[in-house]
Order: sequence, then C-alpha cells, then structure tokens
Amino acid sequence: MRRFSRVRDRHLPIDVFDSAAHELGFEMDEEQRHAAHVLAATDQDVYLWGPPGRGKTWLMSTYVAALPPDRTRRLHFHEFFRDLHSAIRRHGNNLDAALDELLGGLDVVCFDEFHVHDPADGRFLSRLLPALFERKIRVVVTSNHHPRALMPNPLFHDDFLPSIELIERRLAVVGVDGPVDYRSRSEHRSGFAAGLWLHPGTADRARRAGLYPPEPNARVVIPAGGRTVTARRASADELWIDFADLCSTPTAPSDYLALARGHRRWVVDGVPDLGSAGREPAQRFANVVDVLYDRDVTTTFLARTPLDRLAVDDALPVEIERIMSRLRELRQGEPIAIR
Repeated sequence: MRRFSRVRDRHLPIDVFDSAAHELGFEMDEEQRHAAHVLAATDQDVYLWGPPGRGKTWLMSTYVAALPPDRTRRLHFHEFFRDLHSAIRRHGNNLDAALDELLGGLDVVCFDEFHVHDPADGRFLSRLLPALFERKIRVVVTSNHHPRALMPNPLFHDDFLPSIELIERRLAVVGVDGPVDYRSRSEHRSGFAAGLWLHPGTADRARRAGLYPPEPNARVVIPAGGRTVTARRASADELWIDFADLCSTPTAPSDYLALARGHRRWVVDGVPDLGSAGREPAQRFANVVDVLYDRDVTTTFLARTPLDRLAVDDALPVEIERIMSRLRELRQGEPIAIR
C-alpha cells in the first residue's frame, strides 16, 4: 500500500480505501464510503461510531497504513490509559509532560474501542480531552457508541456532558452502521479468527482438535504486567490458562496486554456462561477478548457452554455486543486439527 508523507500537508485519495477493500474481496457500503471520505479528504478530527463488525476498525487500520509510521500512532483505549497513567506518575502528575512523552512528534493519533462507563475514567477524561485537543495533532476515534451514549449510568451521565459536548464540537461524528456484520463472514484464515470455540471443551475433544492438555505438574507462575498469574502451561509459543486463574482473580487489561506480547497462541480452559461467572470475572473475560482480538492472537476457548448461550443473563459485561461479534469469528462445532 502506498504511504503518504504528512497528513497535515495533503489529503489521501479515496482509492486507498477502495484498493484495500478490493484486496479483501468486498466493496465498501455507503456508510463506509462516507467515513472513508471524511478520513481521506478532510483534516478534521473524526469519531467513527456504530455497531460491532461494520468496519470501523478496518477503516482506521487502512487509514493508518497509508500514513508515515513515525508520524502516526494507533492505540487501543486500554493500552493508552495504562501507558498514560504510568507516564503521569513518572512526570510527577504532570499531564502535559506525559502527553509530550507519548505523543510528541506525531501528526495523527488513533484510539480504537473508545468507551466510557467508569466514573473515575470520566473524571480523568475531563482533564485529558482538553489537553489532547490543544495539540496540533489529528485525533481519530472508533466507538460502538454515539457520544451522547457515553457514560450511560444516569447517576453520572450529566457530570460527563461537558466532555460529550466537547467531543461533538471538536470531532466529526460519523455513523458506520451498514447492514452487514462483516465479522460473521470470517474465513478463519489467521490470527484471532483462526481460533476455536470448542464446546464441550473436554480434554478428549481438545485432543481431537490437535491440542494436548498440560500435565498437572506443568503449572507455572508467570509475570503479567504488574502482577503474576498461574498458567497450566506456558512456553514461548503457547499459553494454556484456566478461566478461573485468568478472570476470577484481580487481573487487569494491562496484564493481558503483557501476556499477549509473550504468547501468540492461547488456550483459555473452563469458560462458563457469563451469567454464572459473576459480574467482575465476566467483565475481565470481556477485556481479555478485546485484547486478544486487538493483538490478533490465535485463541481456543474450551467452554462449558455453547457460544450462543454465553451471554443470556441480565448481569453481563459492558460492550457485550462487541465481544459476541468478535467471538463469532471463531470456528465452532466439530473441531478440526489446528497444529
């Protein structure tokens, strides 16, 4: 794909997106084409929103791939928050200095999977957004939510309204809501989509899929971000870990990011239905899926429930629609050997 010198000095031709779509065997729908035009032909900051699987992340990825890598940075929302908080501590609670460290010298910064549910995150964003928008840098965001739907808890929504209004003033809010969930068309070729949702996730069925369960004495404690987790097996290539050890202990997205960097193939064993797992373990599982999908880690889930029964309870994680859309990319049913 052709790269262009500086996004501030020129616009991208729309055929950058047409060519990328053609390589994947589809044509952009009307909503995707409009979003591509806003990204390619304007200099305005952009907020792409819509249901899961409609192409928001693909649009962002295509845009980023056409720009100089040393002037552009794409960050997952979890990852940016982790790195920014660490930088703020290093700089004695100086937000501007932390942003200089992380974003200095960039023309474009892209945030994927932007969402705000936690009041503490909302308060922090009320400081961050004005400081970010003061910089001579283009901001591109993807989200499953219209800005007005951010911070949905009615107890805290009004407090976040000034930040919502700032987003709407500063960013072009563009809906990407076409008729097709493109993740449902996955051909399971590589990365996360090459993984498997195996139910019932028994040892026998795992072996039939080319997976060989660890011996009991293979359990190992490994570092994960700022803490440790217990895995049933860990090698340079594979991480085999129980749902309980990964999600029923106080782990965080920064831990999953660290584990994903060290292990390019995962097996998550003993996945229950999320309604019975408990609210916090279910939310951690949702965060795990987000990280594994974003890092394109091939993952097999050995589950106690069919995928279509994973999320049938009222007490479910936030962003559950996105999580289910991502999991539907996996192979299901009778396993086929993957080694």
